[in-house]
Amino acid sequence: MEQFIIGILLALIGLGICFFGLRYWFILLPIFGAVTGFYLGARVMQEVLGTGFLATGISWVVGVLVAIAFALLSWFVWYIGAIISAASVGAMLASGLVHALFNNPWGIVIVIISLIGAIIFAAIALALNLPIYIVIVNTALGGAALAIAGVMTLMGMISVAELANGATVAVVDESRFQGAGWLWVIAWIVVSALGLLFQLQSVASVRLPEERWVPARA
Repeated sequence: MEQFIIGILLALIGLGICFFGLRYWFILLPIFGAVTGFYLGARVMQEVLGTGFLATGISWVVGVLVAIAFALLSWFVWYIGAIISAASVGAMLASGLVHALFNNPWGIVIVIISLIGAIIFAAIALALNLPIYIVIVNTALGGAALAIAGVMTLMGMISVAELANGATVAVVDESRFQGAGWLWVIAWIVVSALGLLFQLQSVASVRLPEERWVPARA
């Protein structure tokens, strides 16, 4: 039951973020922040307690508390939320890439690589100062990864424990080592591209609160 609930939530949230990340950004930003915060909090407790991912009640409690904190931060300070989303996508892509290239890059290695990816993407987001397009790219990539991981979780191909290393790593791990096939990775790329194109085409029709953001046409 737990796996079903997590899988359906990831799939629905992922698709929403991927295709409507900019249009409903001020609704989806706190959700994206909450997902990132929940994962971060639960993963930290996993390392501290030496248990499985979400294997203890304290992991759930800490995950929920960090999720609420990130969601509130993303809602009230939107640009910090945009940077959080960029960093989370960078960590996800970096860890997935390394996992696709090398055998069993776990432990401190995957943590360091994820951190480097997060810092690079956050720095790029700050340097470019193009919040609208940062949102579009990050939500398309990150949302698609969550959606594919959610579907694979629903189908029983990915366990809750495997999600501990991130959606992208879970998808790559199943595709490379568990026999799921690389079509799932291709599906992630295709869904990302479709979400990116859909959002780029709808930029002109998007209306965002100017007091919280620059106009979408800018």
